[in-house]
Amino acid sequence: MAPFDDLPADQKAVLQLVLRQGRTYDEIAGLLRISPEAVRDRGLTALDAIGPDDADGLDADRQDDVGDYLLGQQSASARAGTRTFLESSAPARAWARHVAAQLRAAGMDAELPEIPADPQEVDEAFGALEARKTARAEHERSSRLGGILLLVGVGIIVALALLVVFGAFNGSDDKSSTDDSAAVSTPTTATSTTTGTQVEAQVNLTRPAGASGKALGVANIVSQDGQRAIAVVGQDLPPSGHYVLWLRNGSKVKFLGFFPVVTATGKSAGRLQGLVAAPADLTSYKQMLVSREASSTPKQPSQVVLQGSLGG
Repeated sequence: MAPFDDLPADQKAVLQLVLRQGRTYDEIAGLLRISPEAVRDRGLTALDAIGPDDADGLDADRQDDVGDYLLGQQSASARAGTRTFLESSAPARAWARHVAAQLRAAGMDAELPEIPADPQEVDEAFGALEARKTARAEHERSSRLGGILLLVGVGIIVALALLVVFGAFNGSDDKSSTDDSAAVSTPTTATSTTTGTQVEAQVNLTRPAGASGKALGVANIVSQDGQRAIAVVGQDLPPSGHYVLWLRNGSKVKFLGFFPVVTATGKSAGRLQGLVAAPADLTSYKQMLVSREASSTPKQPSQVVLQGSLGG
């Protein structure tokens, strides 16, 4: 993978004209006095260069379609077809999110379209959330909170917290934090899936400035049947059982819960995924953070590995 700054000047120029000025391939061809096909080739070659080193499961033609989608160079029908493909293809979504994160890091995010979530994954997570909510309602509040504290105390919160304890932390006290680095992504506009789940906003999660590694992620604020939740997916994370989701606004932070263990082997190696109920005061926070903690009872985020802007 090549950084954006290392791209050839002609390829960078095409991306800048498309994403900063909203130009089409035909308009750029007229400016540069080359064919639209040559303009498209330069743009797609640039996206391939800043994309991940491998794109297993995504063939070249489909990758080009996704590239045209990201650059806003498709007709309405083609755009709808590509969006449907992205909903059904995990490799395509992973490639698109990686490329979009690189473009945002280079300051070219004004024209980038939404990269949809997988409706089936969101619906399955909502089903688990609803089942857990129903089971919890059968117990008195005191017993429920006591069970949550027990889970935290013995450290087995890692596997169950996202579906069991999400509601317990909505009233967490404000805490201070010394990491106020700016985020590089913004929420997208609301869209609806064909399964009744509404994606209200998308938060692209990227590494803090200066952080090493290739970790990337995306959080979707989703709603269904009067419930709101935050569905988070990340990739290329080192193995750990102590990844935590937080909200932050300056020195004010809120703990939302632990993620299931991120493993080092298998098909889900390096993959982080979880669902947590959205707190009622979500709009009072400006950032979403994923941190890697040494403790099973963190008081504030220490090692932030992913962050994104909630845009108010």
